[in-house]
Amino acid sequence: MKLLLKIWRQKNANTQGKLVEYVVDHVSPDMSFLEMLDVLNENLVDKNEEPIAFDHDCR
Repeated sequence: MKLLLKIWRQKNANTQGKLVEYVVDHVSPDMSFLEMLDVLNENLVDKNEEPIAFDHDCR
């Protein structure tokens, strides 16, 4: 499956943010959302881009 993600990117509270579109290929319907973000981050790191930061333990 191929997904188009629109992710809010902002370096810090003092900089202006924007929505950035990312296409993630080869997403399995059995993947969790966090697994899919891991795939996206691996792709970004391979391209020497900043990975997506997210809180994964929101209890």
